[in-house]
Amino acid sequence: MSATPGRRAGLLLFAAALALVLLVFRDYGVTWDEHFHDTYGKAVLRHFETGFSDRGALTYFNLWLYGAAFDATTALAKRLLPFAPYDTQHLMIALAGLAGAAAAMRMGMLLAGTRAGLLSALVLLALPSWWGHMFVNPKDIPFAAAMAWALYWSMRAVKEAPDARAATFVWLGLSLGVSMGIRIAGAYALVFPAFAFGWDRLRALKSGGLAETLRGFGRALLPYAGAAAIAYATMLVFWPWALRDPLHRPFEAIAVFAASPWDIRVLFEGALASSMDLPRDYLLVYLAVKLPLGVLAALAVATGFAVRALARTGLFAARGEALLLAFAIFLPLATFPVLRPITYDGIRHFLFVLPPLAVAAALGIDAALDAAAGATRTIRTAFAALLVGAFLAHLAQMAALHPYQYAFYNALAGGTGGASGRFETDYWGSAYREAANALDAFVAKEGGQRPYTVFVCAEGSSAAPFLTPPLRLAEDDVSADFYLSTTRLGCDREYDGRTIVEVGRDGAVFAVVKDRRALAPSERGHRAVTGALVAPRHPGLRKDGTRDPALE
Repeated sequence: MSATPGRRAGLLLFAAALALVLLVFRDYGVTWDEHFHDTYGKAVLRHFETGFSDRGALTYFNLWLYGAAFDATTALAKRLLPFAPYDTQHLMIALAGLAGAAAAMRMGMLLAGTRAGLLSALVLLALPSWWGHMFVNPKDIPFAAAMAWALYWSMRAVKEAPDARAATFVWLGLSLGVSMGIRIAGAYALVFPAFAFGWDRLRALKSGGLAETLRGFGRALLPYAGAAAIAYATMLVFWPWALRDPLHRPFEAIAVFAASPWDIRVLFEGALASSMDLPRDYLLVYLAVKLPLGVLAALAVATGFAVRALARTGLFAARGEALLLAFAIFLPLATFPVLRPITYDGIRHFLFVLPPLAVAAALGIDAALDAAAGATRTIRTAFAALLVGAFLAHLAQMAALHPYQYAFYNALAGGTGGASGRFETDYWGSAYREAANALDAFVAKEGGQRPYTVFVCAEGSSAAPFLTPPLRLAEDDVSADFYLSTTRLGCDREYDGRTIVEVGRDGAVFAVVKDRRALAPSERGHRAVTGALVAPRHPGLRKDGTRDPALE
């Protein structure tokens, strides 16, 4: 069967995106959490390969509280693919990001056709917060992609009601299970099928009355219960710790996370706040300054068209799948000021909101294009030129930030340079790769032969893969020849030295390297800086940055 033009266009879009991924995935640094996920994924594989006798995955750091749907799959890919381990990890995260974009495309097509679907995928991939995280975030991007598919299949269930296909619920269950098999917070995605079921029953109540609604309640609930069973089983397959007590441990994990006091200092609007007591407008402000201005404008247009449509038709005449999309966007934004969940690292924990936001923005652009179709040819040409010009300018801005797109800020924050010192930029040490490479080049140019030691702020695991002899990680801070540091929370001011490397983009400095060899012993000590990062080492690392299996 020949492909439709829309299908061909979609395949072409994703082929181009995949080609770009393959071109750049080895450019990205190793973020501070990646060692955890690398070690955990391998431990889970060992657990299954040894017939459950290797119990390392059941106690490793705090990751036993998480499923390994992504980590274990990536650990297997590292055995099969010919790339360096962390490069393979970045490629796998990027593929998960593309899967999330595919879900966005399907949502857009479901709501408004081929053009809206293509625009949905394009908008999501062009979001710097998505594209930048798409190579370095082994938890939140796979999680957000699975959540996007759970949302899509819930929308399909709404659209197909009351006779939704069994396959729809199977796929719904699998996507829910993968999201919970990455982190138990994926249980949040259950609100999507809950909305779908509730909307179906409300429509039945309006058309058939209470008695008819009650009679059909069990029949309508059954496929959702089946999807929930598939989801639970899928989650357990990827979660060794929970698999040992499947009726209790998933709920125990939820309780542990709910009671965990992650008190982390968060930079917000130029001041430090506690992650446990963030301002009520934290999420809205961060989204306002992190989303491109064109996307904000498209969201405003989409909102205007949606409000007008609701005013004309009324709530019950509205399409349930469109209401579900709005619900998926509105619920986190509405509940954050009330619940104020523990959050840090900008919008990292809310990346799952980006796919539905991208779809909504695409619907706004699609509606604007429809409205412009009735205008004069001159207006249509000018509008098309405006869209294309704005998009190309945005892509140029993303290219200038490469490979730190997740540090993007729009003009409301003064760009990335203007946001520096007021909001989080490179909060995950992604710039350590470039800084370490620059230090390698500096030492090679000097021609030095004796071993040099490097003390690293926060995470030696992010720099160690890129330090080559005669450089190695320092055993202590005082004797270190060089200091490699992020600028986050003033960590670069913790130790003195001559700055020889600065890594940054758009006027913002993300990381520095200081030469400490000329300092007197009295000048080498630690200087406490308010708000500075603690400098722990991950479990599983020796002092020189290599892995110690005994510690894993």
